[in-house]
Amino acid sequence: MRTPPSGLARQCHFVFIRRVTVGLAALLASCIGLTALSAAQTGKWPDKQVRIIIAAGPGGVDDFVTRLIAPKVGELLGQQFIADNRPGAGGLIGQTLVLKAPPDGYTLLLAGGSMAGARYVNANVNYDVLRDFTPVSLVVTTQFVMLVHPTVPARNLKEYIALARSQPGKMTYGMTGAGQLPYWSALLFNSMAGIKAVEVTYKTGAAAIIDVIAGRVDYYFAGAPVAAANKAKVRAFAVTGSTRSPIFPEVPTIAEAALLDYEMTGWGSIIGPAGMRRDIIDSLNAAIDRTLAMPEIRDRIENAGAEATPSTPEALARKYADWVERFGKIAKQAGIKPQ
Repeated sequence: MRTPPSGLARQCHFVFIRRVTVGLAALLASCIGLTALSAAQTGKWPDKQVRIIIAAGPGGVDDFVTRLIAPKVGELLGQQFIADNRPGAGGLIGQTLVLKAPPDGYTLLLAGGSMAGARYVNANVNYDVLRDFTPVSLVVTTQFVMLVHPTVPARNLKEYIALARSQPGKMTYGMTGAGQLPYWSALLFNSMAGIKAVEVTYKTGAAAIIDVIAGRVDYYFAGAPVAAANKAKVRAFAVTGSTRSPIFPEVPTIAEAALLDYEMTGWGSIIGPAGMRRDIIDSLNAAIDRTLAMPEIRDRIENAGAEATPSTPEALARKYADWVERFGKIAKQAGIKPQ
């Protein structure tokens, strides 16, 4: 016959059971918390609307490309993708918005190649494009066209360079926005050609072209579509890419016409904040690739004077790294300081 437990024994037994129960509850709560965290980290994406920030106003190439591809990418991924214009401060407002956004894949940026050189011309740049953003995919590549007044006494680019060298400090070139790709195109051209020319700043490319047409400025690097629209009023001496432009097939590249190894193309890419999950990057990259392969998308991009050029995230990262180095060399040669 068993002896009933004493009062002290019963109390100790109760304390033991309570501690075990509390411990199990804590362990269960911890497991639930870890499960929720794991779900948040690896859950389905996207499950809500995705914004693609455009760090410029409506009507430009970045705006056109984003609004063209966003609906198709959204259809492929099962959620709405919208274009959100956030212009100002030379692109810094939109870029900083994405820089500070959570890396959850719901805030992206249509980033121009000019971001690779921004820190060399803008003292207010508060990011390192290689460290602070996640590369997803290259989207489009564009070219610029060197335009001159139709009465210029030179028949080709070599003759024009010789003419400019004979008049140091007298020739002028149009400029719209320090740090933009036309700006770098002109700096690289002047440096490689050994030209000393005077910069004339304009608020818009349209104003610069008007002055080229009127003969008030000697040359200007315009986007291919804009150059095509003014083809009858100016002379196109060369394009800035490594191959001829489909819009100007009769116009040689600068490298082909006079300056070996010259290349300066414009390009747009999709990037996000640093720290995005790899599965989100891969899903988004695949959707962009499929979108840019659609004939109707490729045709509209080509008709706008650009080329659909998707890439892997790794290839885009290498492109940014190469161009950061490249812009640094151009800035050093031209004596450019951040302002």
